[in-house]
Amino acid sequence: MRIWEVDDNKAIPSDLVREQDFILRLRRLYRTNLPYLVLELPLGRIAQKILDVKIDGLLDAIQQFAAASSGQCLELSNGDVFLIWEDVPSKRTLPQALTKELLGDHIAPEDKDAIRSYRLPADYALLRERANWHVEQAQAAAANLADQETALQILHSDAARGPLTAWGVNQIERLLDEINVRRYLRAQPVYQHHQGQWRPLFAEHFVSINDLKQERFPRLDIAAREHLFLEVCQALDRNLLAELTEHFEPIRGQAISLNVSVSTVLGGVFARFAHQVNQLERSRICFEIHRGELLNDFTQTLNAIELLRREHFRVAIDSVTPDMLAYMNIGRFAVDLIKVNVAGDRALALRDPVTLAALQSIPREKIVFFRCDTEPALRIGQELGIDKYQGWLIDGLVKATTQPHVAKTPA
Repeated sequence: MRIWEVDDNKAIPSDLVREQDFILRLRRLYRTNLPYLVLELPLGRIAQKILDVKIDGLLDAIQQFAAASSGQCLELSNGDVFLIWEDVPSKRTLPQALTKELLGDHIAPEDKDAIRSYRLPADYALLRERANWHVEQAQAAAANLADQETALQILHSDAARGPLTAWGVNQIERLLDEINVRRYLRAQPVYQHHQGQWRPLFAEHFVSINDLKQERFPRLDIAAREHLFLEVCQALDRNLLAELTEHFEPIRGQAISLNVSVSTVLGGVFARFAHQVNQLERSRICFEIHRGELLNDFTQTLNAIELLRREHFRVAIDSVTPDMLAYMNIGRFAVDLIKVNVAGDRALALRDPVTLAALQSIPREKIVFFRCDTEPALRIGQELGIDKYQGWLIDGLVKATTQPHVAKTPA
């Protein structure tokens, strides 16, 4: 059986965005190893036959049906539709209900034979073959188009306008192979406040996703879907770590932190980086694991933390929000630092008695208040005995203390 012969990392033309997004979505669903029910509707074929019903109205009704039943609806270039639901008993009658209620007499006998149901993960190979067929049909229809575009061209086109999709993530991953991310490399220090003085502890090195977006994919709303945004961040982290493996000298001897995904820690990119770094250097490097990794795969995240510590790197849990503190005993994790996001109104949530008690149960030396950009956040932190901070407000205060005739920050 032929299963998607086109290389997944090779772009297909920008007019086939729907097909590539469908393929990538199938692949990501398959990786979860969770059961899903997929229905294929030959709506494109039906549209060519019916005259008394507007196909747009029929598609809207199908999309509304999918949304009401907590499903996903994907339209391909030829008008055919795939619907995806979790494969649970309450969902298994939905395909029959949809075809009966919405399509009714519009389905000819030969069209009924074209309605197919699949179950993931068992039918993954069949679905990938079917997706391959759809791509080939769309490519045949677009045979006279220009040669394939680069990821940079695609991400500047109308095809990349709107919310981030699995297809968009794939294009950004391709883009990172086409460009040098070092020009987007930024650093921001973490400071310790002691006896009225600010002392730099280490600097977080990261790729500025805002600068990258503004220049490389300005039309794409990358924050629209958090789980896909996290995948973009993971791709950036992998790319940066690979870059530092090849060019480690500029950071040798520095105390730094790097964002890293669990999949990267457990893969070859991290192994190659660790091979380049001696024991003394490792103690200066802290790897920050996003709190979303804990929520996505608790066991694998613990494995990654254990591996980092075994290799003598420092470890931080990044982007912990105050509301998480009351529901997860973050202080029990075997990490060196816990970075709490106190941006905007989040700092005020620390006044909540339950959240405050949870925060106070964590050893003070482990806590970093990051995105500390408001006076209330800094004030609350100092009241709680927190001495480590990161943020633009702190950068400004440190700069002010180094200039003449400017009073130092009060303790």
